[in-house]
Amino acid sequence: MFALIIREMEEEFVLIRQHDHAALSAALARAACDSFLPIGRFSAERLYAIEQHDRGWIELDETPIWNDAAGRPFAFEDYPLLPKMAYYRRGIQEAETVCPYAGLLISLFYTAFFEGFEGAQVDGFRKHEEVRQRRIRMNMRASAEEAALDMARLQLFDSLSLYACLNDPGTPKDQEHPWYRAGFGASRKLFPDRDILSAGWEGPGAVRFSAPVLKRELTTSLPVKRIPRRFAREIGIDAAYSGTSWTVEEITWLPPE
Repeated sequence: MFALIIREMEEEFVLIRQHDHAALSAALARAACDSFLPIGRFSAERLYAIEQHDRGWIELDETPIWNDAAGRPFAFEDYPLLPKMAYYRRGIQEAETVCPYAGLLISLFYTAFFEGFEGAQVDGFRKHEEVRQRRIRMNMRASAEEAALDMARLQLFDSLSLYACLNDPGTPKDQEHPWYRAGFGASRKLFPDRDILSAGWEGPGAVRFSAPVLKRELTTSLPVKRIPRRFAREIGIDAAYSGTSWTVEEITWLPPE
């Protein structure tokens, strides 16, 4: 089943692989100011978590499946819960095998998705991951507070990348995806006494931050597939996906004016 990021346009679907989104998160993190990503004993592990946080989706990004109820391919938001949790757990385990502290951060990241959810399956996932989290914290001598802050940093760079994935380049502020129209909530966890971090498009190829997130101006590349809705209807989403070439969106990230 299919779990790409989908940017819905009037005449087309823009499809983005989860792992490419994570690579964009990591590109931004590598250029981040120390205030947003301070150097510390887990710096390398934190960056690995940012880069690998969606690795559980890699296999799922290969073959699209149509969601009749939504009138579009399945996306990560509406992917069925049980297989979603299984792939989350697999991605966490793969990351932990390479880098235990990264596995801890990704486990915290995914567990946070289910805050407010109820049910035996969610409870089982949460309890399993809480055992993992306690074990890694003890083995790494990492405090819960330290891990929570690093997870908030993961959430922030995930959100910065998703901002570019979910909004077509040049989208006016009042037409942006609703998740980030009012800013990036994860910045509140890092800087509770500051204004919420926000961003806005300046033309079709640039995003400007409201605060100095990056050490320098940065240009990134994001692979996308633009599939006309008509094409998907005529031959099916799987064939349309296979028959559409990847293109690249280049985005320049700018400091505040």
